[in-house]
Amino acid sequence: MKKTYDDRLWYRQEAYAWNEALPLGNGRLGAMVYGGARLERLSLNEDSLWSGAPGVYERDEAPKYWAEARELTAQGKYAQAQEMLETYCTGLWSQLYLALGEADIAFSHAGEISGYSRELDMSRGIHTVRYTAEGVRFTRESFVSFPDQVIVYRVTADKPGKITADISLRNALDAVCRTRGDYIEFEGNCPCVKWTKGEGQGNGGRREYSSAPDAQGMRFYCRLGVKRRGGRMEAAGAGLRVINADELTLVIGARTSYNGWDKHPVTQGAACVAPCVKEVEKVLATEYEELKRRHEDDFSSLYGRCALDLGEGSLTREPTDERLYGHENGVKDNSIYALYFNFGRYLTISGSRPGTQPMNLQGIWNSSILPPWNCNYTININTEMNYWPTLAVNLAECLEPMVRLNKEVCESGKRTAKLYYGLEGSCAHHNTDAWRLTTPVGASCRGCAGFAAWPMGGAWLMRALWEKYEYTEDLDYLRDEAYPVILENARFLNGLAAQDEAGKWIISPATSPENAFRLDGKALAVARWTTMSQEIAWDVFSIFLKASQLLGKDEDLAREIRPKLEDLRLPGTGGFGELLEWNENFEEWDVHHRHMSHMYGLHPGRRITPEKTPRLAEACRVSLERRGDESTGWAMGWRINMWARLRDGNRALKLLDNQLMTADARNPEVSYASGTRSGGTYLNLFDAHPPFQIDGNFGALAGICEMLVDTDDDGRVIPLPALPDSWRKGAVNGLRVRGGRTVDIEWDMGNGISLTVHEKDGSVSVTRRDF
Repeated sequence: MKKTYDDRLWYRQEAYAWNEALPLGNGRLGAMVYGGARLERLSLNEDSLWSGAPGVYERDEAPKYWAEARELTAQGKYAQAQEMLETYCTGLWSQLYLALGEADIAFSHAGEISGYSRELDMSRGIHTVRYTAEGVRFTRESFVSFPDQVIVYRVTADKPGKITADISLRNALDAVCRTRGDYIEFEGNCPCVKWTKGEGQGNGGRREYSSAPDAQGMRFYCRLGVKRRGGRMEAAGAGLRVINADELTLVIGARTSYNGWDKHPVTQGAACVAPCVKEVEKVLATEYEELKRRHEDDFSSLYGRCALDLGEGSLTREPTDERLYGHENGVKDNSIYALYFNFGRYLTISGSRPGTQPMNLQGIWNSSILPPWNCNYTININTEMNYWPTLAVNLAECLEPMVRLNKEVCESGKRTAKLYYGLEGSCAHHNTDAWRLTTPVGASCRGCAGFAAWPMGGAWLMRALWEKYEYTEDLDYLRDEAYPVILENARFLNGLAAQDEAGKWIISPATSPENAFRLDGKALAVARWTTMSQEIAWDVFSIFLKASQLLGKDEDLAREIRPKLEDLRLPGTGGFGELLEWNENFEEWDVHHRHMSHMYGLHPGRRITPEKTPRLAEACRVSLERRGDESTGWAMGWRINMWARLRDGNRALKLLDNQLMTADARNPEVSYASGTRSGGTYLNLFDAHPPFQIDGNFGALAGICEMLVDTDDDGRVIPLPALPDSWRKGAVNGLRVRGGRTVDIEWDMGNGISLTVHEKDGSVSVTRRDF
């Protein structure tokens, strides 16, 4: 079933903007490769390169003001409650994920460049550039090796002595580049970014550098080594010049002093120079073909687990940008969906590996030291979305950073639960970062309550841990890794829940990230309770009770939570038949808002289904219709999943088509908020919020998986639950489903469906049925 055109991005021209370059990564190191014939550029990242250090922002008497805001919402005084929360119950912004720098290779090509192409072979994780200059055919290969933890870039020519290039490194921060023999290097410290009350996140904070170790930010070190065959090499300013070589190999390594979320990066930091030097030296002493083999074996062993075939189209074998343009102009090319499916899997393998940081808003790829939204972890949807498809596409190892994030946020969140709510257990809010921030952000800015006054971030993150158990049924994992986090989130929400006048349990006050309602001409976000917070509480309580029973643990807490779950206030419908978003039937400030927070119970939760709760499923359908089909890139990705859960494959495909509309890579500052247009896809297949956010890639990938297979509450596999009419024939192999099973599905609308289920005990069952 393997087809190379579904595994390859390729172009007839070099990248002129970062959002046209192609990504390489090993989870820790990232590179965006431009592929310029005369000037090659690699934009570099290291996943632990963050500003700042561990810390916590305390607010005196925050629990008192939270309780007062609860009483105000009970009296319908929503504006006063919001002002109180923003003034007394918000903290400062997160730290920033920072760009490492760039490597430039300037080739001395005179005359015309011909026969140019660049491509990314996703099945092997290798980027290749080919072109002819002055009668010489040049080939460049690059990859980021997980086994060897370096970036490798190789140049060859079909005639000897034809490679001449100037090589340089540029650091994005305050480090000075220098040459040492056959190497270029830089090292330095990140700033500590300080925020003040009332300062907006977009201001970037105040960057402080200090000579005192306990006030310094992260140390970092980058080393570029050069290996050549033939020719000669000399220093050229802060760089190196290679003259008349036959072959050229560059090896780039980088390390930081990050030593854990709760360790100061300088006074308690890890060594960064010596490990990096050792890695680069080892690789330079290894033959290129051996490095490439180790990388390919590692990468393909993950990528090859899953495959999707939807047939060919008239543009299937054309360059990727031409396929995108053709698709948005109505040219039939079903294989572009398989290409996009594979690109999402490729990004997971490249961006998230055991031991690395979890993927942030941009995965691991970022070119800025002042990135949008600090390039942090936004945990009211975006970080969770990054890992929605990981288990389904058979990449459980790549979930490890998300599992570890949960454990670390849970530990940090115990302090926040005490400081801000006076409660046991653990909670987190809207953002976190490398230091596992769990306090609310917002800096007391007016209007921040819509995202800041929301202590449900840790509870939503926790769902990923439970899903891993559902997919693996590994009781040791549940007991040792997932359950401690489930327990602490359940303890917090058990303490936070309050009873209303009817005796129903509510999380109050509450918001519906990041929407607002209209009241007395004002946009307000704080309500007495919201559907999203109630659905997350239902999820956490339900998961805790299941896990507690499976493990025979914490029965006393289970006895407290069980009646609260039974009497939890759950949503009804509004005046249009839509799912109610707040405790009153308020008018939405923005009916087309990007967030669909109130439909959490439909997706990613599983309380609402067309089969079990048809009335609520219909209310979700009405809400989706009202929200509309055009939005930011990631928001369209979420909508794909929701329409698939409603078993409407044609509508899910419409959203996928919207997401595949091209965005302008050369004007990345054109944003959704400007009202110029909705999100879409850049020519390198990165998701456009805009600007670039990687979550949309994973949301769409998860949505395709939802269209292809599901399981019901009894564990039965449901093949093709939301198949679009235009996907008349196809096959998917290697998808994982709950219960530790793998499925293969082949279908032809003229003949029927074949479902093969590989059970975790090794047995295989095959069923066939007509459409």
